[in-house]
Amino acid sequence: MSWIRRIKRGNQVYLYEVTSIWEDGRPKQKMIQYLGVESDQEKVPKPKTKRMHPERIYPLQSLVAGDVMLLWQIAESLNIINTIDRYVMGLEDIEGPSPGKYLLSWAINRILDPESATQLDAWVRSTVLPDILGMEPTDFTKDAYLRSLDAICSQSHKTGRIQSHIPTIEVELYQRWRQLHPLPVQNPETIAFDLTPIPTYGTECPLIEPGSETHETHLNQLNLSVMTSFFDSYPISHFVHPGSFHSITTVPDLMIRLNDLMTAPGTIVWDRGYTSNAEIGCVEDEGWKLICGVAKRTKEVRDLLSVTEPPVDPYHLVPTQCMHIYAQKVDTPLFGRKGSVVVYLNAERRFREMEARNGIIFKIQQELAELQKTCSRLGRDTVIEKVDRIVPKAYRKFFRISVDDGEKGVSLVWEVNDVARVEAERLDGKYLLYASDPSLSAADVVRIYFEKDYVEKVFRDLKTFEEVAPIRHRRESRVLGVIFVCTLALRLKTALRVMLETEGKKEMSAEELLKKLGRVHRVDLQKDTEREIWYTGLQKKTQAVLERIGMRGIFGTNVRET
Repeated sequence: MSWIRRIKRGNQVYLYEVTSIWEDGRPKQKMIQYLGVESDQEKVPKPKTKRMHPERIYPLQSLVAGDVMLLWQIAESLNIINTIDRYVMGLEDIEGPSPGKYLLSWAINRILDPESATQLDAWVRSTVLPDILGMEPTDFTKDAYLRSLDAICSQSHKTGRIQSHIPTIEVELYQRWRQLHPLPVQNPETIAFDLTPIPTYGTECPLIEPGSETHETHLNQLNLSVMTSFFDSYPISHFVHPGSFHSITTVPDLMIRLNDLMTAPGTIVWDRGYTSNAEIGCVEDEGWKLICGVAKRTKEVRDLLSVTEPPVDPYHLVPTQCMHIYAQKVDTPLFGRKGSVVVYLNAERRFREMEARNGIIFKIQQELAELQKTCSRLGRDTVIEKVDRIVPKAYRKFFRISVDDGEKGVSLVWEVNDVARVEAERLDGKYLLYASDPSLSAADVVRIYFEKDYVEKVFRDLKTFEEVAPIRHRRESRVLGVIFVCTLALRLKTALRVMLETEGKKEMSAEELLKKLGRVHRVDLQKDTEREIWYTGLQKKTQAVLERIGMRGIFGTNVRET
């Protein structure tokens, strides 16, 4: 095989026909013939050169797109915007701004960048939200968001009463969720219910009061309770209570909301702080079953725990995620009700409680002994005051102490009340559970009760990722509206988690997927006379996850994978 080689000398280009040969194991060129000067010889045309004319491309803007578009698609499947707009404005599929669009964009912000809440309008304009919501970037203002809060929850100027669409909106959102994700056949809803304090600024809102956490946060608080599905951890509904609101009084509100949901009676699981005879009756009278802890407040409960000792053996062991529990079913009624009464023992906690009590009693004895050496030189009232400081109120039952005036001055005599100490040790690490269904075994009751910790994960999500606290609004209606936005964000994230988990193998968490999609930007380009849109920064692994959860086409075809 031969080819033409061009060799330039001065202003002339000389042409040679050459070929390639091997000599001594190396390639060399061998001239076959000289062809003459370029373009002078017949049939020796000047080689054609191809000139590239690159298209003129000008970038116009780059907007955050990946995570925003995924959450928006989920919201569309749940019909969130239309549900809010229908109750607030009586319309659906509204062109341009609407309360549903504003509140959805706010909820998406709480998931992706809650720290930018004070610059919410600027954050929205840095994303594709204005385009996908059919709004102008200038529509997103602070006043527009506040008006949207007032649209779903407001306070009457005449009566001062709160007028809220939030409960009815939540009912419809839950019913929509169950249409898309139905419960297993003949398996009624099991609900976990719990309460947590939310620190907040200001004192104008009547919900904000000093609470048990005030000494730690230096802020007032309100209380938030959430009702969550055991089946898929979906947040069904929420309630907001004053900061010093006693948790037991929330149960009647819970039953009213469950009736509004029009769901078949199932099982409610709650912590021991809510349990009393009246509250159990409130639930069971509505046809619901109950599994709950029972506090040690009453003598009936303390006596039952004191005389029951679950055997520490393999036959009574109930393994849980973080501890070993030994449980025993007790054949006795509680509050006059015949259900499943279970006493369980946490052996590790029993040892820790006994160690802590013994250590404190030992320290108190040492301090009393030191005081005894000098009490004769002190007045009786001074000695009593010092004794009160040495012995905490909770530990006075473990001591018998007498302070008397004598000929040689004040005397201090004490001894440890071992009877009270032994009685306390009988309660260490032991707790009581109650279940309405008498057919449940001790292991069943314990497992279902401890599996309610997913509601704790809901609170952790709200406080850590959505940063619901501290709340900075002053009006009661707006405080309620902001908490609704945070629970709306929680619904979106829960829906994403369910989508990832139903695929069998979970390659990444919802937080990891959103973080990777946060790198995907929409780039608007001016290409000669045409405008093009490209999505950049999408990784192949992330694209594969999107395909598995049914979100393959959210970016269209103009995608630049990395």
